[in-house]
Amino acid sequence: MNHELRYCASRSPHRIDIEFLHQGLHEFPVRLRHELVKALGRVEEGKYHYILLNYGLCGNGTLEISHPSIPIVIHNVHDCTPLLVGDRNTHREYMALRPGTFWFSCGWIEGFPLPGSPDYALKYAEFYHTLITEKQRNTIEGMLMENYTHLCYIRWDELGERIASEGRSYTESCVRSLNERLELGIRCDEVRGDSSMLQRFVNGQWSGDEFLIIEPGQTLQFDPERGELFIEK
Repeated sequence: MNHELRYCASRSPHRIDIEFLHQGLHEFPVRLRHELVKALGRVEEGKYHYILLNYGLCGNGTLEISHPSIPIVIHNVHDCTPLLVGDRNTHREYMALRPGTFWFSCGWIEGFPLPGSPDYALKYAEFYHTLITEKQRNTIEGMLMENYTHLCYIRWDELGERIASEGRSYTESCVRSLNERLELGIRCDEVRGDSSMLQRFVNGQWSGDEFLIIEPGQTLQFDPERGELFIEK
């Protein structure tokens, strides 16, 4: 969320220092937790009032995180898509209508091997440190898209028309590539994203249940039966 987070932080009334971690860590939960622990350890005590962790559950990679002296604020979501859509209910309603949706955003387009992308093999090699043939790519994408029906681009008008139009064109090209090579019948969609949820996050507007505050000594936990995050005191 490089573009989106920088945009919102620039409009926040508070001083915010940002550290970005490697994209896609949610695919490796153990590594994600390890990197988060290291990042939390780098925070200078006495310099900040809060640590804002721009993650949700993310494959359980954020469970049991804590800091000995600074409260941590984290999103009360399972993944990052509601943060880009701007509202958990809007995201939930869309997924109820189209559960087979693979989400695209400008950040994912820039740095991740997205299905159907023209630079898929190159980004795959950079991300997974593995070279793949065209046949292997087709197999991977075929398995990846087995349960998906739509590629949906989240457009943030706040980032300008150029990023919006490039993201739209990129998503459309991925749909064409998948359908032509693999005959999948994937459809393209676009939704207007909203900065309000991420803006409230960086503004310190944490009322309600959108965000969780992990006080020093507490940890983040997950109840699988209820499907809810909670704070263990």
